[in-house]
Amino acid sequence: MKNLYPLLKTLIIIIVLMVIGQWINLRYDLTKNQRYTLSSHTKELLKNVDQPLKIDIFLEGKLPAEFLRLRKEVSELIKSFQQHTDQIVYEYIDPFEGAKDTNSLVDEMKSFGITPEYIVQNQSQGVEQTVVFPWAMVSDGTRTMLIPLIQKNLGDNKQQKINRSIEHLEFQFYNALYKLAQKNKEAIAVLTSHGASKDIVVADFMRSLQPYYQLAAFDLKALKNEPEKTIENLNRFKMLIVSNPSKTFTNEEKYLFDQYTLQGGKSLWMINPTTINRDSLFSLSGKSMAVSKKYNLGDLFFKYGLRLKNDLVKDLYSAPIVLANGEQNNSQYLPMPWTYYGLPLPNENHPIGKSAGNVLLQFPSSIDTLKNNINKTILLKSSAFTKTIKTPVTVYLSEAAEKLIPSEFNEPSRNLAVLLKGKFNSAFNNRIKPVKLTKNLSKGASEIIVIADGNIAENQVDKGNPLELGFDKWTNNFYANKVFLQNCVHYLMGNFPLLEIRNKEVEISFLDPKKVANQESLWKASMLVLPLIILAILGFILFRYRINKFGQ
Repeated sequence: MKNLYPLLKTLIIIIVLMVIGQWINLRYDLTKNQRYTLSSHTKELLKNVDQPLKIDIFLEGKLPAEFLRLRKEVSELIKSFQQHTDQIVYEYIDPFEGAKDTNSLVDEMKSFGITPEYIVQNQSQGVEQTVVFPWAMVSDGTRTMLIPLIQKNLGDNKQQKINRSIEHLEFQFYNALYKLAQKNKEAIAVLTSHGASKDIVVADFMRSLQPYYQLAAFDLKALKNEPEKTIENLNRFKMLIVSNPSKTFTNEEKYLFDQYTLQGGKSLWMINPTTINRDSLFSLSGKSMAVSKKYNLGDLFFKYGLRLKNDLVKDLYSAPIVLANGEQNNSQYLPMPWTYYGLPLPNENHPIGKSAGNVLLQFPSSIDTLKNNINKTILLKSSAFTKTIKTPVTVYLSEAAEKLIPSEFNEPSRNLAVLLKGKFNSAFNNRIKPVKLTKNLSKGASEIIVIADGNIAENQVDKGNPLELGFDKWTNNFYANKVFLQNCVHYLMGNFPLLEIRNKEVEISFLDPKKVANQESLWKASMLVLPLIILAILGFILFRYRINKFGQ
């Protein structure tokens, strides 16, 4: 009985510690870059959650190895959330459970906005394709927000895509929770006059902003003879978005823009100083003339410190277009490099560009910056292999099939997007004002972003439906236009927490795939034999211990 007492005592202590451990949740982040530590903005948002939230995660069932790692990271993140609120519950759901067939399931999930990932794996007996839905949904009982768990960036391999997705997990969940918590949204005006982008081609960009801001169409010509009322209406909005206008602005309208800026209004200009008829270019003629556009905004931008040049910027680092090769049944559709479609990487030293990938620009022009008291930050610029062409010039579609000569792209990088920030002087100082306003300022602080491509915010359309901004249906490539433009809007609107969390850096170590492939047999054998060797050593030590203690 005396020999059993120490054993019972030890068991009781272990049981007590296990029970206490169920009630005390202690987690310590010992990673070098505090990978499992939430940002202060996320903690603050979680503390303010005042109603139960249900999170459904579609990472269950048969998953490839890399998605199992993603699933583990999601679990760790939600456990971190639960340390700061007791309002979150989560569940893993296998979307294939009860499904009749894969095709009908994919169609059903797509109808809810949940797109699949097709994973192709090489097996010993052939190739196996796995369908995964890397999405989550968070609901407060009345509204539901989708959370994409995979981040796509041009050029990423399978492992890089998973690592990038893990880096952005906190942002994706914060983003969804932030949208649910939104009550009072700030207002943004979207210019609809002057031949600006049609609704259907900016539908996805506007749809992506609606959860954060209140968007309103603004017709600058609606009250043509009432400038005082027009500027009063414009000042109700903290920001103005101008996408691809095609008509000239009058001096009166330009003066209203000037006064709106000096009174603190922010603006995002996506504007092409050149124009090209794409229908002609991609028709049987295969050519079109690129000519300068007349906006009557040159003196306004010049006063603010930049000049939109009448040229086309060709970049050796460019996106492809798909051309038909052959005739009728023998036709082949081949991707060809199209140097008029540049792929600049945003400025990674600025919050707007730090987390964004390559942006697709179509027939962009260059921007010159001028010396004045305004702070200028270059957000986009072409690569070091650049060539500029003055307009007017004829563009031939056949150029895509010509052999590229790198030595011809010998010009330095050109500025394609600029952020202006500071105290602006009016472009109408010492000039006769085109209209009389009650409040007439000569200077004022504001911020403006000018992008020399009017098409950057325009999505493609398929069968009358807008596609996701940044997706090219001809090549199936994804570009970072939407992320970049969202960052521009968040920055101008002062929504810095979203930028800070999106830009959070997580350093993830991973195995070298070449070494793994070369040493696969060695490691498999080691994992099989090593545990047996360890068990044999432990058994031998225990055997010798019993001999020494109980042997005669």
